[in-house]
Amino acid sequence: ASVAGKEWSAEAARYVDYRLDEDAARVRAVDISSFAGGGGGGEGGSSSSRPPCVDTALYDELGVAPDASAAQIRRAYYTRSLLLHPDKNPGADAAEAFSRVAEAYQVLGDADARLNYDRSGAKATRDGGVSADSAVGLFQTVFGSADFDPLVGKFPLLEQALQGSREIGSAEAAFRQRRRETEVAVALAERLDAAAGREEAWCEDQARFAEGLSQSAFGLRLLHAIGRCYTSYASAAAFSAGGGGAGG
Repeated sequence: ASVAGKEWSAEAARYVDYRLDEDAARVRAVDISSFAGGGGGGEGGSSSSRPPCVDTALYDELGVAPDASAAQIRRAYYTRSLLLHPDKNPGADAAEAFSRVAEAYQVLGDADARLNYDRSGAKATRDGGVSADSAVGLFQTVFGSADFDPLVGKFPLLEQALQGSREIGSAEAAFRQRRRETEVAVALAERLDAAAGREEAWCEDQARFAEGLSQSAFGLRLLHAIGRCYTSYASAAAFSAGGGGAGG
C-alpha cells in the first residue's frame, strides 16, 4: 500500500518515504534463478490423457509434438514468429508462413480449441485462415512489441515463452511483475529528467519517439492505450500526493 509518496514498511511498521532508486537497487539485486524449481501451479508438461490426435498439421507448423505442453507450444510460436516476422522478412512467402504460424497458435494456444482440433482435425478450426495484419496483431497482443518495452516492459507471456518448458511459479511471476513495473518507472523517470533545461527540444524528441512507435503494426492503438493508462495513474498519484486520499 502507498500514500502520498510513501510506502508501507513491514520492518518499521510504518509508512516511509519511497525512493525509486533504492527500490530499483533492491529489485536488481535479486537473483532471478533463485526462483527456479519453486513450482506454483504451472501448466505442466505433456499429458498422456489427451485424446488421439487425428491431424498433426498445426503441430507440424509450430514444430512441436501433439503431446507438447502449453508452455512448449507458446515458446514454439514465439520462436517461429520471430523467425518469420514481416519486419525482418518482407517477402510474400514469409508473410504467408507467418500467418500460418499464427493460425496454428490461435488454435493450439486455446485449450478448448486444441481439444476440438485433436478430436476432429481441420474441420474443427475456423475457416478463412489469419491475415498478415491479424497475425502481427496476435503476436503483439500475446508478447508485446520490443519497441514498446521502455513504456510497458516485457509482457508476462513473453517472459514465460523465454523459459522454454519451465513454468514460472506464482512467487517468481509476482517478482517479475514487480521488476517490470520498477524498470518501467526508472525508464520513465530518466526520460522525464532529460527534459530539464531543454523542454522544447525534449518535446520534439518525444514526438519523434512516438511517431516511430506509431509506425509499427497497431502502434497507434497501443500508444493511445498506454497514454490513457499513464494519464489515469498520474491523476490518481497527483490526487494522493495532494492529500485527497490513499492508493491501495
